[in-house]
Amino acid sequence: MLGTAALAALLPAQSQAQAQAQEQAPAELIMFSQGRYKGHNYSVAGASQSMRIPFTVKSVQIPEGQAWELCSGNTFSGCKEFTKSDPSMVFNVRSVRPVAARITTLDKSVGAVVTGPNPSLRGMASEFFVAPDTNGARIEVPAGTSEAMSVSAREFCRVRGWRYSVHARLQTLESRTFLADVLCSDASN
Repeated sequence: MLGTAALAALLPAQSQAQAQAQEQAPAELIMFSQGRYKGHNYSVAGASQSMRIPFTVKSVQIPEGQAWELCSGNTFSGCKEFTKSDPSMVFNVRSVRPVAARITTLDKSVGAVVTGPNPSLRGMASEFFVAPDTNGARIEVPAGTSEAMSVSAREFCRVRGWRYSVHARLQTLESRTFLADVLCSDASN
């Protein structure tokens, strides 16, 4: 009897822990073998190539606020971008990848604003930022020169705990220049 009561007391805590884990888990792309999100399904949480999905994709669920490319080629060729779920399609998928956030607005007071998720890609010894930002606002490089870009990228990386910026580019948007494609690392090359 005591064992049953102890088990019953643990169940709500376990359910709460499972709910928290699900909230923190990254959203996945889900492909289905039938239309309207039915049939067999295949989930993907990140970029994947040379996939062997055992069916032709007939519907796809895209997580809210994300965009994905579904590609007919093994190495991201023959791609079609999806910004929302599609309940009716026919596509032979061989590779998939999430699409980086788009810079869609320009606020004159803070600069380019990134809309949607703007994740970085972090490895053991480096981290890549498609659209580097500080508090949601893109980092403007007023001089627009490669020297100013290098200084801005180096400072951006150091603030995030990295020693070096080993790659960076400039992006021009409405006659203003912003930092883009920054690779931060602890090694200089």
